[in-house]
Amino acid sequence: MTSRATSPGGLARITEVRTSTTVVALPQPLQLGAMTVTRREYVGVQVRAVLPDGTEVTGVSYALTREAPMAEIVERLVAPHVVGRDLPVDDPAAGVRAAWDAALRGSAIVGRVGLVRRAIGLVDVALWDVAGKVAGVPVWRLLESGPVAPSARPAILVAAYPTPGRTARAVADEVLDRARAGWPLLKISRSPDRDLMRDLLAILRAELPGVTGRETEAGRSGVVVDVGFGWRDADEALADLDAWGIGAPAGAGAPALAWLEDPVLPEDADGAARIREVTGLPLAIGDEVTDPEVFARLAALGALDVARVDVVGIGGLTAADPLVRSWQDAGLVTSSHVYPEVSVHLGGAQGIGVETFERSPQGNPYDPAPLLVEGGPEFSAGTALPPEVPGLGFTLSPTYFTFEPDPSLPSMRLASETGPGTTPTACPTDDNRMLGDQEDR
Repeated sequence: MTSRATSPGGLARITEVRTSTTVVALPQPLQLGAMTVTRREYVGVQVRAVLPDGTEVTGVSYALTREAPMAEIVERLVAPHVVGRDLPVDDPAAGVRAAWDAALRGSAIVGRVGLVRRAIGLVDVALWDVAGKVAGVPVWRLLESGPVAPSARPAILVAAYPTPGRTARAVADEVLDRARAGWPLLKISRSPDRDLMRDLLAILRAELPGVTGRETEAGRSGVVVDVGFGWRDADEALADLDAWGIGAPAGAGAPALAWLEDPVLPEDADGAARIREVTGLPLAIGDEVTDPEVFARLAALGALDVARVDVVGIGGLTAADPLVRSWQDAGLVTSSHVYPEVSVHLGGAQGIGVETFERSPQGNPYDPAPLLVEGGPEFSAGTALPPEVPGLGFTLSPTYFTFEPDPSLPSMRLASETGPGTTPTACPTDDNRMLGDQEDR
């Protein structure tokens, strides 16, 4: 059963956290580092709050589960520390930050980083959506201390995966077609086939500048290769890069890549620094990172040219926005891992680079995420413009997510027939909170 609480005075009461999980099969397997991906599973989160006049406001978020039980973690370890809290109507951002702190501290015995941090991030993003709607402004404006005009953010397109059976020419043609549509920064994934990668990069280095009208610029234009933590160590990385023909610094000319992404596990800062030193390639690291200290060590060793934030993984907008601003102050190029509908709100007037897959109504063969959302930033000629509507500016498609439990079923975890494999769950208020949660509301 779901417990509801009324909203006293000038406070919006958080009444529920609901989850819904959906699975979408891919048309062909993808090789991501050491992983083979045959489907994409996502969890959606909906937070409900009640205003003093009884009006209900909802906020949403979503993320890849990576096959982890994210809905259950949200329900058991995060929602109990959030439901029943209040957001001051005149300063809802302060209420969101207080809820984030309560969730982090309330789950600290088993959390702080990893899957629990991701679960906190999911709820935090949905809370910011609520806060923006309560305040009547977009979240990017709510995150600012003063007035700021919206500015287009640079965008990167995940253009192609070298899937089995494809030639270097076929993959290159797909990338070049995206470049002709106005995308100056394009990402491909690393293939374990060294010969294919050598030929593919040779074609793109020769032909891409003529299509985009821009030479490769670190962090700004050209080709990005996403390794997806696919190399065990720096030795393995350097051997592959040498075989690709980009294992040594390019000298005075343009770099071979706009950046090399996630070459080794992000915790291997020494290995990343060695790759950076030997090759001269700009490194981008941050996808799936949940511990801010990982970035500090990478930066200290000179292994971080492009700082990438996974806005859900790092713990939501509450954690991500000050981190991004600290990178900007340090002069780093900033970028983000997927979830452009959320990441586009980060970084103030300067903004942050956002990442997307091809967004046509027909979808793309690599990631169905653009089909799961309605609304979000406006993409044009390699940029993304944040929305002006209150909140985050997007909703989750009811074709894929449903948050309405079926009362005819006895369990709180209820199977739904409205999407391609969705499971809605409601998380009511309960007593599973630390004493501090009860005292500081």
